[in-house]
Amino acid sequence: MASGSTDPSPRKSLSPQQALELANVCLQNALSAKDPDIARVHCHDAEVSLSQARKDAKQTDDQTVAKGIATAYTDLGNLLESLDQSRAEKLGGPMQSFSESSRSPMRSQDTIPMHSFILEQRLQRGEGTTVPRHIFDVNVRPPTIKVKLPDADETLDSTPQLVYCLNLLKPTHSSDDFMDPVVQKWLQDTKKNTDEYERLHGLAIDVIEEFKRDERKDAKTVAEVVCLAPVLDKEAFQGLLEEFYTGIERSSSLNVHQIEGLAQLVQDADPGYLVGKGLVKLLGLLNMRLMDTPQAPQHMQLTLAVSHVLDAIADTNVIGPDRAELREVLSPYLEGLKKSSDPFLVYHAAYAYQALLCATDDKTTWQAAMRHTGKVIQGIPALTNVKSDLDITKFIHALEGIQQKEVLGAFNGVGAVTSTCDGLTSFAESDQNLLESLKESFSFDCKRDWYAALRGADILIRDGEHATFKRLVCEAPCRRDPAFLWGVCQRLGEMASNPIWNESIRQSAVAFLGEIYMDDEAWGRHAIVKQWILNILMQLFSSTGEASK
Repeated sequence: MASGSTDPSPRKSLSPQQALELANVCLQNALSAKDPDIARVHCHDAEVSLSQARKDAKQTDDQTVAKGIATAYTDLGNLLESLDQSRAEKLGGPMQSFSESSRSPMRSQDTIPMHSFILEQRLQRGEGTTVPRHIFDVNVRPPTIKVKLPDADETLDSTPQLVYCLNLLKPTHSSDDFMDPVVQKWLQDTKKNTDEYERLHGLAIDVIEEFKRDERKDAKTVAEVVCLAPVLDKEAFQGLLEEFYTGIERSSSLNVHQIEGLAQLVQDADPGYLVGKGLVKLLGLLNMRLMDTPQAPQHMQLTLAVSHVLDAIADTNVIGPDRAELREVLSPYLEGLKKSSDPFLVYHAAYAYQALLCATDDKTTWQAAMRHTGKVIQGIPALTNVKSDLDITKFIHALEGIQQKEVLGAFNGVGAVTSTCDGLTSFAESDQNLLESLKESFSFDCKRDWYAALRGADILIRDGEHATFKRLVCEAPCRRDPAFLWGVCQRLGEMASNPIWNESIRQSAVAFLGEIYMDDEAWGRHAIVKQWILNILMQLFSSTGEASK
């Protein structure tokens, strides 16, 4: 134990008031310490005491203690900020290593170029700015492949070409919807030509039948059939969904590609094709496979699949009266995950709780925007110049409303004050920081603003509104919440690795990750979020290195 550190073991026997008093003593010791390292030890002790005080105070309604805890957290943050400024000149030194993740093997030498890259980005920051202007400075629509409209009976080149044609032929579209005279004429001619109309729809069924016959069902095959989801009729979609379900249920070994394809299929479906009881059955299957593979690497993909399916449920409001049954089905899965020491699994368990809370909410801003804009087919030319229907100013105000309800109602006024109010985030460099924050989300009576904020971010990213996405991340009331930051970093990593985005967007995503890593003043000090960022960056640099060989 470092010199001057307080033994944490007796703290559990202290009352909230006593733990708060001990925290204030630790803060005074930190202020009087001449050695910065000793001061940080005292700061850590103060954080541990405050965490204990906050946890125990949730059982009471002592507003005096609650205010004292909030004040102590503010003092702790100011002190740590002062200590950080004193060591700013040392930021170019070697980066502290952390334990290897089973999902991303690390080599110690990887940290050297990584730190240099992040430091370079940090030095480019403008004075007084939270994020440099060159990061996501403009909105960029995702690029699309060039699709040729076929003549009658002409052989099609690819499934995306077929998807584009079928999208144009949807009953909701008419030739008057399009400015391009070539598209107008093709649509008019094809709708008049019954044989051609039926031929194109028959080709989609052929792709599905070919998929059913394919025993391997590799990533390429799955991706090809899943891209049909937004243009299938209800009968064809239900048949394809059943094929995925049966394949996963009967397979002796878990096919990760089918799991990911199933989640994407549900996300891309017409909301009218999704049935509450069917989704309960589907999630029951995923839950069963999760229970069968608790230690396998595929557990991560299964966890992500559950999150994506729950996103689709929340987006479309289809679960209705089956919500209670859905909770019952997922209960073993969620209970198991929330006890995990792996922050990745705990995060997605908390994410699932929040998605379920939104499953029957028909009034949130992001859900209205998602339902209004409908499904966007990645890589396929947009039928109209679609812009996100998400009013960012109103959306941020709505998030503030969610947060105010947390502060008024959650944890008897204690937990929410110290975990969600901007500027009062826990500053301890401890893995328990994120885990404790996430576990506060494990309640069906506690809606947290970070989930809604992340779903709004998904809409903006999907529609290429990167500059607006940056504004949301910088202005959201939950911007310092470690759960929100975890989700933001995950999305930045996905953008940086997705070849559909141009080089400027991908570089901005990496630079944004660097900003969150380096700027404790703006984003808070969350060691586990920093580790997550390093994990993401190492995977990106590793994949870049492999591609260049």
